Amino acid sequence: MLHTGFRPCARAALLVLTTGLAGCASTVAGYPSLAPRPIEQMSLAEPATPAAPSQVADPAVLARSASTIDRAHTADADFQRVLDQARVVLARGRGAAIGSDPWAAAQVALSRVEAAREPVIKELADLDSARDAERTQTNSAEALAATQAFETVQQIDTAERDALAKAWPDTEGH
Repeated sequence: MLHTGFRPCARAALLVLTTGLAGCASTVAGYPSLAPRPIEQMSLAEPATPAAPSQVADPAVLARSASTIDRAHTADADFQRVLDQARVVLARGRGAAIGSDPWAAAQVALSRVEAAREPVIKELADLDSARDAERTQTNSAEALAATQAFETVQQIDTAERDALAKAWPDTEGH
């Protein structure tokens, strides 16, 4: 027996090590490449989004809405006139006993004032329906115009409600 100076355990370890190194050095087909795959070369950056188009109200809808807004302004002027005429009667009836003449006169005046609000309420309801129509759901320019008109008449309605509440504080619970 040749004596190589290695013990049997060391020889076995050397054999395993050289066999392992030989496997690394060989070119074995069938193993995947360690090069970056195409998916690993893709960018993870957020894609650029186009700027949203500026929203411009549809001029045709604005023109149609203009007559509605004009009617609301005219009705508001009528409401203000009726309210001004009723202020004194409403003030007298405000603290009067229920069923008394001043209270009854105030109730009649209040009915006239509330009736004078009806045209603005109607125009607001019409604009609300137009704003909720199917065509405004699919056309942003038309929807914007309908919303602008609605908000204009809604401001008139809010101002009328506030004026009536000042003239007759019990209006909200009425």
